[in-house]
Amino acid sequence: MRSYLVYLVARAAMLFFRWLPRVVAHPLLDMLASAAYYIDARHRRIADVNLRIAFPELDARGRRRIAQLSFRNTARNLLEIARMPRLTRDSIASLVEYDPDQGLANCLAARAMGKGILYLTGHFSAWELLPAAHAVYGYPLSFVTRPLDNPALERYLTRMREMHGNRVIPKKNAARQILEVLRAGGDVGVLVDQNTTLQEGMFADLFGLPAATTTSFARLALHTGATVLPGYIAPMRDGRYRVKFRPPVDLIRTGDLTRDIEENTRMLNLIVESIIREQPESWLWGHKRWKNRPPGQPDLYALTDGELQAFLARERKPAAEGVAGNQDSGRQKPNI
Repeated sequence: MRSYLVYLVARAAMLFFRWLPRVVAHPLLDMLASAAYYIDARHRRIADVNLRIAFPELDARGRRRIAQLSFRNTARNLLEIARMPRLTRDSIASLVEYDPDQGLANCLAARAMGKGILYLTGHFSAWELLPAAHAVYGYPLSFVTRPLDNPALERYLTRMREMHGNRVIPKKNAARQILEVLRAGGDVGVLVDQNTTLQEGMFADLFGLPAATTTSFARLALHTGATVLPGYIAPMRDGRYRVKFRPPVDLIRTGDLTRDIEENTRMLNLIVESIIREQPESWLWGHKRWKNRPPGQPDLYALTDGELQAFLARERKPAAEGVAGNQDSGRQKPNI
């Protein structure tokens, strides 16, 4: 009963924000997100630890500003989910456009290779809007998600996600379905920016510190020969969004599968890092990205500020000055 009540409340909220004018919805959601930032001490602390790891040069004020904007970004992401039924081919351009330099041309070049596309992406800006907008523009895809614990809400969200021609692939046992899509020449989006179990991944440096990272993406790319295309969505100052696609990634292929999986996982993690550096305010900083640690290392989220600073001074490697392969964004300072 409690689960169903949560579903009803969520549906009511979705309906409310679906028809609320954006000029009213944006300040309302920003206000709610600001309140959540101050009330939710747990996720505020997680965000602060993550930002200390990623940007040690930032002072408390700089970290706080990025964290608050990240909370606001998450709230606005919910707005875009609510308004998905209102997306049409005629209206999409007023909300989402392709980047003129790193946009549709790179996507079309990847599609022209005829091997299917594995979109490398993460929880950036309105990540739920990204596949929906791409589909409305005429490029539907499949994408992997972790099902919600609430079955009724999960069914509702799946209908929303698939209403423009996309297909949702549940994360559990997703490999077979991904292979089927790629073999048919289709495209699959995978979020690769979150903590994973060591049974499903390996430790790969992210901002100079080992982070448990999925190896399944690199394994699938090497096995299928699919084109790896980094894609993400960026917020614009006027409340609209811009879709970006970097050039297709040249995978490392030495003939040693184990080594290739590890090296490509490290390279792809650096690409994710470079996107975070490009738009740090839009990433999901409230997630425990460095939760799982190598043997003998402490829980970073349980350390005091002094203990964390001492640990990072001892263990953190210098952040990469560039990104492997043909990704040329390089190291960027956070936009504060």
